[in-house]
Amino acid sequence: MDIGALGVYVCLFLALYFEVFLLISFFEKKPHKKTASLPASYPTVTIAVPAYNEEKTILATLESLMALEYPKDKLDIMVIDDGSRDRTREIAQHFAATHPQVSYHYKENGGKYTALNFAIEHSTAELIGCLDADSFASPDALIEVVKSFEANPDAMALMPVMKVHHPKSVLELMQSVEYTFGVFYRKMIDNVGALHVLPGPFSFYRRKVFSIIGPFRHAHNTEDMEIAFRMHKHGLRIINAHTAYVYTTVPKTVKKLLVQRVRWSQGFLQNSIDYAYMYFNPKFGNFGMLTLPFGLLAFFLGVYTALYSLYTASSSAVTTALDLWATGVPLRMPSFRLEWFYLDTSMLSFIILISLGFMIAAIILGQRIGGNRVTIKALISYFVLFGLIAPVWLLQASWGTIRAREANWR
Repeated sequence: MDIGALGVYVCLFLALYFEVFLLISFFEKKPHKKTASLPASYPTVTIAVPAYNEEKTILATLESLMALEYPKDKLDIMVIDDGSRDRTREIAQHFAATHPQVSYHYKENGGKYTALNFAIEHSTAELIGCLDADSFASPDALIEVVKSFEANPDAMALMPVMKVHHPKSVLELMQSVEYTFGVFYRKMIDNVGALHVLPGPFSFYRRKVFSIIGPFRHAHNTEDMEIAFRMHKHGLRIINAHTAYVYTTVPKTVKKLLVQRVRWSQGFLQNSIDYAYMYFNPKFGNFGMLTLPFGLLAFFLGVYTALYSLYTASSSAVTTALDLWATGVPLRMPSFRLEWFYLDTSMLSFIILISLGFMIAAIILGQRIGGNRVTIKALISYFVLFGLIAPVWLLQASWGTIRAREANWR
């Protein structure tokens, strides 16, 4: 066996190991189902809506917040316009004028983290949350958030279940399956107290978090990841509210998807460099011993598998071309016959099939936890496209990190 093929076996073994670990975590601590119970009390809540050129979605975002089943006298919604140059200002100001719970604030463009810090500075609420201006909360989402905080009094921050808003195209369906797997993955990582990100759509913090660790930072355009790293540094617990649903719009073109994922992936690498001392450090629990090492390993194994596959395909193409040049025998389409004799029974094939089986099981469990439905078309889209597109953003993120340049936001 050549060294390259051995590396593929190592990648598959580690993927299987992690998938089995997640499934064991699920059966050891199954997520409870959503109940109709209400919180014992209703803390004051500020929801920041940072916006930059979001004229297409901000109205629907604000309408979803006004539809929240929460006492309006306990709810404060702050739209922080980070220097938009489209109709965001006009739309948000008009909405705020007719809804007393909503206030509009304009500031010069400084980045999302500055908009979030503006909300923190101007809020006195007990809970401070964020909702990106291209996302929409379920009516009972805030109730579920408060219930989760009540059930976990030591939790300092919380993230919800994220779903794709009305996926239609093949690319959107691919992402919907990816997000469904993410529902399962994040809940299982929550079981071991090692969540590594607090995404913009409807993550919440207790006010005292910011007095302990300080405000948001630029953090390579991934402030939602860096603040989670910093919370683990200070021993603050982050949980996943798997009964609180939020819907987000996703990139509709491959180009926009690559820009988004390069930023996320490169942000993980660059924040990992900033917090390198947390790796394999038992002081930081499962976050330092499990999430960070496995995340970095998965990243580089993905890059390795992509490069090896490219090398194998290129070598095969070159060999075929040389054979054609040397023999002059024209290429012919091979004839296929469906017979058991031709079935590939190699160990590699079995490992791949088992790994795919565990992946499908995780997706099915993710849709049960998140209460959504994954179609066959979406599954096919995921398994056909994801493996082709993901290596591109992984390689771009690696190159950007090597060059020490931050990824673009848009």
